[in-house]
Amino acid sequence: MKTISEDILNFHCPRWNELPDIDLYMDQLVSILEKNLAVFEEIWGEKIITSMMINNYVKQKVVEPPVKKRYNRGHLAYFFVVCIMKRILSISEICDLIAYLISIYSIDQAYNLFCDELENAIKEVFSPDTKENTQIKEPEHELIILKSAALAFANKMYFQVGIKNL
Repeated sequence: MKTISEDILNFHCPRWNELPDIDLYMDQLVSILEKNLAVFEEIWGEKIITSMMINNYVKQKVVEPPVKKRYNRGHLAYFFVVCIMKRILSISEICDLIAYLISIYSIDQAYNLFCDELENAIKEVFSPDTKENTQIKEPEHELIILKSAALAFANKMYFQVGIKNL
C-alpha cells in the first residue's frame, strides 16, 4: 500500500502539451485541477479549487477572464500555479512570480519550468538521498526565485505529512 509520501514523491504536474488543447467550461476546469492535485487535497483536508475560487481569482485579475465562459490552456496553467503556490505565497506574490517568469519565457516555457522545478523540489525534499537529485550546475540566476518557491512548497508538504504521521 502506497503512503502519502510516496504519492507526493511520484507527483506529476502535467506539462503544457499534456493540458487539453480545447476550451473548457468551469466544471471541466475544476475537475482537471482536482484530479491532478488530489494528493495535496488529501494533505490539506480542503478543496483545492472551487468555482467560487476561480471566479474570485478572475475578479482579482490574477487570471484573465474566460472567453465566452470557456477557459483555455493558458488559464489552466495559471490555475495549476495558483493552486499550488497559494499554500506558501500571497496572491500578489504569485502574480509577481508569474509575471516575472513570463517576462523572460513564453507562457508554455514558463509553465513547464514551474512543473520541472516543483517536481525536482519535491524529489529533493522527500527523497534527498537519490542520486538523480544531485545537481551538477547551479541554476540560472532567473530561476533561483522559482526554485526557492518550489522548495518552500515541498518543505511545507514534507512538514505537513510528517506532522500527520506522528
